[in-house]
Order: sequence, then structure tokens, then C-alpha cells
Amino acid sequence: MKQTDTHSESTPAQTKAGIRHFIFLIPALIGFLLQRLAFALPNLTETAWTLSGYRWLTNPIAAVTSRVPVSLTEILFFVGGPLLIVWLMVTTWRIIRSAERRVGAIMAMKKVGWVLSVGYLMFILLHGLNYARVPLAQTLQLDSRERPVEDLIAVADMLVLELNTARYLVGEDSSGVMRLRGGKSFALQTGYAGFQRLAYIEPVFAVPRRRAKGVMASRWWSYTGISGMYFPFLVEANVNIDMPESGIPATILHELAHTIGFAREDEAEFAGILAGIHHENPDFVYSAWLSAWVYTSSALARVDREAWVQLSAQLHPGVIRDLQARRAYWQQFEGPVREASTRVNDAYLRSNLQRDGVQSYGRVVDLILAWFMA
Repeated sequence: MKQTDTHSESTPAQTKAGIRHFIFLIPALIGFLLQRLAFALPNLTETAWTLSGYRWLTNPIAAVTSRVPVSLTEILFFVGGPLLIVWLMVTTWRIIRSAERRVGAIMAMKKVGWVLSVGYLMFILLHGLNYARVPLAQTLQLDSRERPVEDLIAVADMLVLELNTARYLVGEDSSGVMRLRGGKSFALQTGYAGFQRLAYIEPVFAVPRRRAKGVMASRWWSYTGISGMYFPFLVEANVNIDMPESGIPATILHELAHTIGFAREDEAEFAGILAGIHHENPDFVYSAWLSAWVYTSSALARVDREAWVQLSAQLHPGVIRDLQARRAYWQQFEGPVREASTRVNDAYLRSNLQRDGVQSYGRVVDLILAWFMA
């Protein structure tokens, strides 16, 4: 006797019901496709999104969040994090006690799925698409190419002169290490001014009045090795204010560069350096030159150790003290947390199609050479 299998084919109604279970994936899929399309059409991304739609979307958000003097990102982490854990625990407990556990679990997973899916789409709109914009070197018409060691030495030599000159104009603490004359709060509030002055030369760097935020838990944050972080959902530039003060202005400018659409790390760093050397505050000028020297000298040390030694010996004693203070500070936080943080950051950058991962930070030297050798 042949038995008929009444479950071998699903009805149209069952198919529609099955599809409805996965509707929450649509925002994430839209975000994924938008970013891939943006990489295929960088010129359109630059004009239609980064310089237009992105700013229309983010400027109102930043106008609100910048008025708050404390890091909303930090508050969200320390308040929202525990609340999320509590919600997950309560939801799990309700599912366990429910008579229809399977239905309850599916409903909870859908809620989480919707949050993650919409969150991913918002991330793409608030930051992810900017990874696909026209390269900054092309926008500024810079000849960013592999250059001979002689060019690297020439720029490093110029940086020593500028750095030493800038060092005379900054203040020191009792240990002879650079300190911010106006204090950290003043630096956080006024970093944007460097971009406004730079915008007179290159309009692509235009930025409205915008405040960076100091993180109160910076000491603990240092264990990750991170000096700054951009939180796109709040269009907020967060800065580690526990590190030596010579690095704070440059970090402020780097994170502010992210807020105006420079997603790639090398370009954000380079934009910050340019904004720093055009800033009217000597603290920002010095910090920017110091950042440029750190990247350039590191590259020089790898290809011509003798030239690096000779140029390093010409540095102002105060510059040397500042570099030693920075090295001593970050060395005390080396360990597994920092290594894990680096791996996470590398994975994040690669997920946004930055093939070099954390190595992309080093490409700033190409931009520095192209700018000063033009």
C-alpha cells in the first residue's frame, strides 16, 4: 500500500509565513548592498552622500550631542550595557517559565535581530559608506606614490625643524613634559577651529562648531591601547584624556575628522595633522607635528636606521621627554587586553573592506610625503 505524504509540499500560505520570519534581515541586507554599491561608485558616493546626504543626516545629530559636555558614548556603555544584560536575563527567564518556550524564544530572537539589523543599516549610513568615498589623495590632487628614501629623509628633516620650533611655544609641567596651557576641556571644545581654518585652503575639510568628548574612564580604557574612538550613532568623537597631554590635541583632531566623513584611518590621521598645523593654538600645532614625526620617523627607522638616529639626535630635549613620557605611559598597559583589542579593531576594519586592517594607519606617511613634497 502506498501512503500519501501530506507534508511533502508547503502551501503558499506556509511559504509566506516562513518568509515573514526573516523580514528583520532586510535592513541589514540593504546596508550591505549599499556599501558594496558605494565601493563600485566612489565618485557618486563622494558627491551624493559624503558631501551631501551624510552631512544633512549627521549635522543635526552632532549639533545636539556636542552641546552635552560629557561623553554620551560612555554613559550609553555603562548604563545601557547593564540594562541590556538585565533585559536578556529577564527575557530568558520568562522563556524558560513559559508554556510555549519555542514561540517565546523565536519572538525574542526576532526582537534582537531587528535591533541588530537596523543598527547595522544605521552604521552604514552614519559611517560605513564613507569608507568608499574618493581617496583623499585624489581629492587633494596629491601624488601619493612609493617614493625614494631620500624623500623620506628630506621630509623627516623638515619635521625636526618644525617640531623643534613648535616645542618652544608650548607649556611644560614640573617634569619638563608638555602640558596643555588651556587644559583638556578647552582643547576638547576648540579642536574644530583647526578644520575651519584649513577649510579656507581646502573646503573638503569644512566642519561646523563641534566638541570632542573626554572619557572619564580613560585610565581603564588605556588597557585597550586606544587613544580615541568615533561613535557614529551619536556622531561623537571620544578621546582618552589620561594619556600624556602631547597626544591629546592630535587625537581630538583625528576623531573629529571621522565626524566629517573621513572614515579611513590614514586619511583621518592626515586630516587631523593638517588641521593641527593650521590651528591657532600652539598646543595643537605642536601635537600635530609630533604625530607627523612619529609616523614618518617610524617609517624611516625601518629603511635607514642611520638617518633615523642622526635626525632623532637633533630633536629638542623637550620633544624627547614628551616621546619618552608617551612610551612609558603606553608600555604599562601592554598585555592580553590590548592584543585582543587590536585583533578586534583589525577585524572591524577588514569587515569594512579595508584590506590592510590596522596596518592602514601606516599609510598616512604616503600622504605626508605627498603633501610636503608637492
